[in-house]
Amino acid sequence: MKATIQLDRPIGAHSLPFTSTDYVSGTVHLILHRDDAVSRITLELSGTLHSCVVAVATNPLDGTLEAVDSHKLFEKCLTIFPPRDIPISPKGFSLSKGTRAFPFQIRLPILSTCHSTKDWIAHCNTTLPPSFKVQVQNNVARSEMKYYLKVKIERPGRFRPDITELQELKFTPLDPSLPPPMLRSFHSKGSRYLSQQPVGASTSLSRTTVPRLDSRMVTLEATLPSPAIIYTKGSLPLKVSAVVEQGATHLTPPIWLYTLYVILRTELTVTVGPNSTTWPVLHELINVSGLDTELQNEPPVELNDDLWKDCVVPDVTPSFTTCTHMQQHFLVVTGGFSYGDNGPIQTIKTTINIDIHSGMKPAPNLTDGGEWEQAMDSEQLPFIPWRLGSERHLGILGRSSSMSRRTPPPVYY
Repeated sequence: MKATIQLDRPIGAHSLPFTSTDYVSGTVHLILHRDDAVSRITLELSGTLHSCVVAVATNPLDGTLEAVDSHKLFEKCLTIFPPRDIPISPKGFSLSKGTRAFPFQIRLPILSTCHSTKDWIAHCNTTLPPSFKVQVQNNVARSEMKYYLKVKIERPGRFRPDITELQELKFTPLDPSLPPPMLRSFHSKGSRYLSQQPVGASTSLSRTTVPRLDSRMVTLEATLPSPAIIYTKGSLPLKVSAVVEQGATHLTPPIWLYTLYVILRTELTVTVGPNSTTWPVLHELINVSGLDTELQNEPPVELNDDLWKDCVVPDVTPSFTTCTHMQQHFLVVTGGFSYGDNGPIQTIKTTINIDIHSGMKPAPNLTDGGEWEQAMDSEQLPFIPWRLGSERHLGILGRSSSMSRRTPPPVYY
C-alpha cells in the first residue's frame, strides 16, 4: 500500500508560493498492490517553527548545551475517506487491488492558532510567518519554518502501522492592511560635533559629547515615506539630507559631505525558554564616495536620490513576529564628513527601524473602516493585521481601547 499527493498547482523552485487564504487542492492517490482494509484517510495542513539556540549551562563542566523547540503554529485536519455520511468502522473498509483517487481542498489561515501549554511561551495569535531557514556559522543557532501537507492512512489491527506521506509547501503571507490615519514621513537623525582635529587625531567613530571651541554640530537625517515600509525586489524610497546646525564665521572652514554608506540590517531573535539568541545579517545597499557636497546652515542640503536609483532591495525574509521569533529590519545610514577640504573623514550614523513586506497584497485592499465593515458583511477577505510591535515605526496612531467589534484590529492576541 502506498499513498502519493498530487497538487493542482505545480511545486518547484520557481513556482509562486502559497499565501494567506489560498486553497491548497489536489488529489491523494492510494495505490493498493493487493486487497486491503483501510479505516480512515486524513489530510493535515500545518506549520511548525523548529529552532535551536545555545542553552544557559547550570554547570560549567557541561560545556555547550542546546535548547531545542518545535512550535506548531497551526493545524487543520480533513477526513477524505470515508465520506461524511458513512460512520467509521472498527474493522475498516475493504478495498480491492488498484489505484484510487481522493480529491481534497483545504484553506490556509491568516493567523496562527497555536495552543502551547509551555509556561515560558507568551502566546499570541499573529500573522503566519513566511517559510525560511537560517543557520548561524558553526551551528550555534538555527531556525526553520516549514509548512506541510500530511496524508495519513489508518489501518485496522494492532500490528498494522499507519502509512503517511508528506508534501512540503512554500508560504509567504499577505502584506498587512494598514488603516489610516498615517503620520507624516518617518525621520531619523544623527548628530555629532565635528572638529578640525578630532580627539586623538584619529577618524574614530566615537561621538564628541562636549563641544570644543573649533567644533561645529552637524546633523544627518534619513527620511522614508510613512509607513516606514520597503518591499523586497523594490526600489529604495530614501531621502538623505545634512545640515550644519552651528553658526560659522568667515574664518571657519566649511563642512563637506564626501561619502554615503547605507546597509540593510536584518535581526532574527529566537527564544527557547530562558535562552535567547539574536543574530544579524548585513546587506549593502548604497556605497557612494566622492560626493564633494558643501554643507550650510539652512536649508539642509538634500542629496540627489538619483545616486541610488539603481538600488534594489534584496529578497530577504519579510518582517514577522511569533510566540518565539521576531524578525526585524533596520536601515543604517552613515555619512562621511570632513571639516575643511583636507580634514580627516568623520562619520555620523542614523538608523531607521523599518518593516519589509513581500509585496503580496490582499484583495480587496481594505484601507478604511467603511470598507472593513462592508467586507465583513459580504464575507470578503478578512483584515490582515499589522505586525505586533511595529506600530511606532509604521506611523500608526494609537487607538482607543473601546474599539468597535467591526473596527480593524491592530493585532490578534
